[in-house]
Amino acid sequence: MQVADGAHHCELPCRWCSGSGTWRPEKPHIQESGEIVFIRVTEECRMCLGTGECMHVHPEDRADQPGPGQR
Repeated sequence: MQVADGAHHCELPCRWCSGSGTWRPEKPHIQESGEIVFIRVTEECRMCLGTGECMHVHPEDRADQPGPGQR
């Protein structure tokens, strides 16, 4: 698993699982007739590693890029 340089958990909830630590993505499934359908599966959130916390690089945390309102 790759985590971006400077990424860290913060006080914000994960935007993918809304802070629950689990999410319900759609998974392709082939029926006996050959038709491809999508079913919902419940799994640990891959975006926050199941913590429920935001995990990304905030613009103000990057030294090489200006933060909000800075140019």
